[in-house]
Amino acid sequence: MKNITSSYIVDAFLSGMQMKVHLADGRAVTPNLVANKDEGSTVWNGESDGVKLTVTAKTVGNSTLYSVDIESESPLADRAVTLDVDTSFADAMMDIHDDTCPVWKMSGWSAHKNGIELVTQNILAKKGEDHISITCLLGDLFRCEIDKNGLYFWAGKNGFTELHGAFLSVTADSDPIKAVEKNYRFARDMGGIRVPLIDEREYPEIFEGFGWCSWNAFYQQPTSEKIYQKLDEFKEKNIPIKWMIIDDGWSPVVENQLQAFEEDREKFPEGLKECIRRIKEDYGIKYVGVWHTLHAYWWGVDAQSKLGLEMADCLFLTNNKVVPINDSEKQYKFWDTWHSYLSECGVDFVKVDNQSTGGIWNGNDSTVHSTGIAHETLERSVAKNFDGNIINCMGMDMEDVLLRPFTAISRNSDDFYPHREDGFAKHLQQNIYNAIWHSQVMHCDYDMWWSGKSDPVQSGLLRAISGGPVYISDAVGDTNRDNILPVAGKDGDIYRLDHYAMPTYDCIYENCRETGRIIKTYNCKNDSVAVALFNICKEDVTETFSWSVVPDIKADTEYVAYEYFTKKYTRITKDSEETVALAVGDVHAYSIYPICTDESGEYINLGDTTRYIGIGARETKRVYLSEIM
Repeated sequence: MKNITSSYIVDAFLSGMQMKVHLADGRAVTPNLVANKDEGSTVWNGESDGVKLTVTAKTVGNSTLYSVDIESESPLADRAVTLDVDTSFADAMMDIHDDTCPVWKMSGWSAHKNGIELVTQNILAKKGEDHISITCLLGDLFRCEIDKNGLYFWAGKNGFTELHGAFLSVTADSDPIKAVEKNYRFARDMGGIRVPLIDEREYPEIFEGFGWCSWNAFYQQPTSEKIYQKLDEFKEKNIPIKWMIIDDGWSPVVENQLQAFEEDREKFPEGLKECIRRIKEDYGIKYVGVWHTLHAYWWGVDAQSKLGLEMADCLFLTNNKVVPINDSEKQYKFWDTWHSYLSECGVDFVKVDNQSTGGIWNGNDSTVHSTGIAHETLERSVAKNFDGNIINCMGMDMEDVLLRPFTAISRNSDDFYPHREDGFAKHLQQNIYNAIWHSQVMHCDYDMWWSGKSDPVQSGLLRAISGGPVYISDAVGDTNRDNILPVAGKDGDIYRLDHYAMPTYDCIYENCRETGRIIKTYNCKNDSVAVALFNICKEDVTETFSWSVVPDIKADTEYVAYEYFTKKYTRITKDSEETVALAVGDVHAYSIYPICTDESGEYINLGDTTRYIGIGARETKRVYLSEIM
């Protein structure tokens, strides 16, 4: 394998490491960088017009971490550094870029031909037999990103005279998924990532069962009476809900500004505490969460409200919004005051929206610095009041992902839109491609779904194989028990798998929807493997593929594949081929078990065949191949 520092990144991708430093007065300085190589590292130094610039590349094996030190006599611009990039070195490329706004990410496949257009923070490129993971990182006061104008450092405000820290991590490997895994681990080990990775974040027990959220049922108009009606339906249909979220709309709000920490008494006349008591005692819901945003509400706090006046020392005005102040202790006081009240009401966790909105600080502070304070204070309060239980949402920007101190779960895609025509296709693609990088740091939430309408089988299968929380958001009367049982069972017991559903190797560098191919995703549980097939194309598809495209299927093992919808058992190896015909919107769900042998013959430890993905069953049954094939 070639040395990625010289062959792939500096000479090709980074166009020779010619950095341009931008000053607040409009001038641009381009120091002539001279490289000095030592064992395991290369250091570029340059100085010009009062700007000192040092770039350091530290290499271990096939991984390199790039860091920068900038000192300037004159104030720097907010977009402080730019550097040309060239993606033409790649034979194929999959990038993760902003999807309409920074809060969500979306995959793209054209960058290696046409160049990067939208704001991009993760790239997986193929060059020959090598796969190269490129990840943008955070410095002390800046974040690194790439767009049509090249790579740049964004500080969020003019006026800084120094910037320091890692900005890019790169790893090459013969396996695309391992390239990403190794890249994040390398960056963490080298200090380029300063927060825990996923294996250091404990998945909350709260979300091991089946849940419900009020959002798509009631949107911004939840009331206690509507919630009771929905829970009555669950009782009547014998659908076990273990946890639920009272989403947006429970708080008193005027013109999108929060008025009080307490609930809206017109919607919850008996009070939030009594409502939650009834939810738990009368309906058997074990855990109840409520919603708010990282800035309290969408447009912050009403400064003239009782809340605004009482908490004035904890608030400040930035870009026409009054939000928790950019001070660690005062911001913590704001969250702790609110969360303490919610905890006393019986709230067990919070869902916190609108996180990747660091732009709210633009012009007032470094967005990295401010976002870091926001996550630190929020998580400190969540740890005290809710035992650390939170669903982070609308927070997929690296500025958020790489600044969360310890919380575990983060939404992995834009919202589930039940009324959007053909919305499932985008939802599927977002989730499985985002998981490639997002699951390196966070446990991924593939969002809620409808069991009664809007692609319920496809949506249910995606959640069953996802590896994350499973919860629905059906309106009153719309929940379909038959579509829930293959996902959560009659006891509300989800089968959560070991990792997070990602695309198989043959789908990584291809937009299967546009090329007319079946999109495949996989996960595993111990030595067993799950594979789900989706036809999200606009016409029927027949495709033959090899099981070798599934990473977790081993070359030295024979398996039995059970397909849920056809009820068919097939003996396979890694080199076996499968031909599948799927009509538009159709799916297949495979549970794949390694073949074992004892004195009575060959057998598998069969999971639950009543589930789309049965390999996650806590109890298995020894079944001999002679009985099923």
